[in-house]
Amino acid sequence: MTANQRLQKYLDIELPKQQLLFRVSMVLSLVVCSFLMLFTVFLRLSVYVPLMLFFGAAVTLLMMYAERRMKDVRRAAVCYFFLAFFIFLPFMATHVPYALYDFPIYFLMGIIFAAVLFSKRWAFLLVLADSAVAILCMYLMRTNVNHLSAVSAMSGRDNAVLLARIVAALILLGIVSGVLTFFHTRILRREIAERIETERQAEQFDYAKNMFLVNMSHEIRTPLNAILGVSELLLEQDVDERIKDSAFHITNSSRALLSITNEIMDFSKLDDIDPSAQSKSYYVGDIVDELINLITVRFADYNLEFFTDIAPDLPEQLLGDTVLVRQVMISVITGVVKSMQSGQVHLRIDREDADEKQVCLLVEVKAAGAFQYSYKEILEREEDVGTEAVFLHRLLRLLDGGMHMDETVHERTYSFDLRQGYVSEACLTDRETAKAANILFYENTNMQSSMFAKALHDMSTAFCQATSDEIFLQECTSKAYTHIMIAAERYEALKERLDEILPPQSLILIGSDIIAFDDPLVKMTFARPVNCLNLDALLRGRHNSMIRKRDYTGHFICPDAHIMVVDDNIVNLDVAASMLQRYQAQVTVASSGAECLRLLQQTPADLILLDYMMPEMDGIDTLKNIRALEDPRCKTVPVAALTANAVSGAREMFLNAGFDEYISKPIEREKFEKVLRQCLPEELIVYVSDREDRAAQKAG
Repeated sequence: MTANQRLQKYLDIELPKQQLLFRVSMVLSLVVCSFLMLFTVFLRLSVYVPLMLFFGAAVTLLMMYAERRMKDVRRAAVCYFFLAFFIFLPFMATHVPYALYDFPIYFLMGIIFAAVLFSKRWAFLLVLADSAVAILCMYLMRTNVNHLSAVSAMSGRDNAVLLARIVAALILLGIVSGVLTFFHTRILRREIAERIETERQAEQFDYAKNMFLVNMSHEIRTPLNAILGVSELLLEQDVDERIKDSAFHITNSSRALLSITNEIMDFSKLDDIDPSAQSKSYYVGDIVDELINLITVRFADYNLEFFTDIAPDLPEQLLGDTVLVRQVMISVITGVVKSMQSGQVHLRIDREDADEKQVCLLVEVKAAGAFQYSYKEILEREEDVGTEAVFLHRLLRLLDGGMHMDETVHERTYSFDLRQGYVSEACLTDRETAKAANILFYENTNMQSSMFAKALHDMSTAFCQATSDEIFLQECTSKAYTHIMIAAERYEALKERLDEILPPQSLILIGSDIIAFDDPLVKMTFARPVNCLNLDALLRGRHNSMIRKRDYTGHFICPDAHIMVVDDNIVNLDVAASMLQRYQAQVTVASSGAECLRLLQQTPADLILLDYMMPEMDGIDTLKNIRALEDPRCKTVPVAALTANAVSGAREMFLNAGFDEYISKPIEREKFEKVLRQCLPEELIVYVSDREDRAAQKAG
């Protein structure tokens, strides 16, 4: 290996920054000492000057060897700096005649070396020390120069030598500064290139992760769509009660799995979230409703009672990051529930005005009963090792919230606050509708009855709280009540007597695990836990996952509408077609994009439900080909994306691609109906009553 190759290997640009700069400094120091040795010999200075310079070169070589053996750059740099600028250079400065004129330049090299080799703090200290030593040496040299001047005047040769020494020192200073700057610039360029490459790889990883989420969402939601669709169809068929009961449990379990899937998808993206960039409007009621469903279904086998207390005056629409808010609430409540063996869990969500256009959500989880472990200790311990608890604390900080935990043997309280903006003054519940109602209810236990009464009181709804069978039966004869509600546990005991005094479709059953019984007295079922959200939905006649009407068929039909469903999955085609039968629509199915185009040329459609992930021709390509057909109706026919891709931003992606609407799988009936009403022409929508719906079904 040649000397040039050895030097290139020693000064490898890929070395760590500090190690490379140290080696460059050592090579420069060796070059400076060697040059000065030859220069002092040429100037015929005292013989011990080149000998001292030779000693300096030897020390430099020793430091180079020590760095390679010890592999400790910092220690080698400190040793070199101490020997060179605090011992060797002061000694030379005080023993070379007229050093006052050129040696300060070498002290300046010390400042340059300190700035390059050490961190800012150490460099500052070493620069101060080097400056102090330089000032002291200059004082001593000044005294020495005055003494020499008093003895004899400088000759012309001495002046020429001194000038040559100053010029040489300046040249060496320039070379050292230039070389160090060159390598420092190359290192900066390397770091910039590495950072750019890291960012590029991060973008590629982020893209791959997003594609994985899309595929996972599609693969999980596609079979869930079939399961939910078929089980809901079974609930509405005239089949044995045991089959209905099984279908009901399948539906609930599928919804729980869907919530878990959503939770995983949201949690996997937490590192990418920037709260300042994610301030969007969302309905807090939807998050709370999903949270309640998730807890009641996922932990149905736990020996726990779950109660909720939601403030009815919460703003309906908040401004913030729905993924963060949802994840915080789910993480806390599920963590508390998992720590319990038995008992009761109370979730309370209240508000506190923060400032203009902001509200502080106060979330409190109270647990009482038998516990398996301390949730507080789990959070505090896991916070040090980087598990899910770190994300929980990080999320609370991102949302300007703080968490308080208080644990005793049998009672525990966990509370936190979330500061959010809000869109308008509209509240979670409609006060006017609530005031117009008058409810008679009979719950199964004192706690359930108390929570029911509190929710109605907070909503300013008139009510009568029956405390015994006789009181309830007596009040049922009154015509003052708009809603009569009874616990399913009590209904079984009073069924025969109620049948004598009440007309059909007059009762609402309350229970945690009930289905729409085929009973003429029962109008609908109302699942626990009771809160202002499902009570408001009940009073306003809105859809809610906790409320199930008997023989629910929607509230409109579209018998003259031609709707095409395009999906490569046969089960999904059957489910979508069966759902459309409720609305008496004329349905055409296609199993591929090519078949869709062929059928459209034969029979135009009023609405197309188009799956996104299909082989050969996906949904976007199929949409482009639909718009390219010669029939002018195909250029304007509404096309809704029917897809299992439900990750954040999917809706915007499909709308930007040209779709008119977006339906995620599993298909939720309320959203499905909303798309039908929005996309179908008004003249094809026929609104009917529930009774007309049932009559039409029986006639059919």
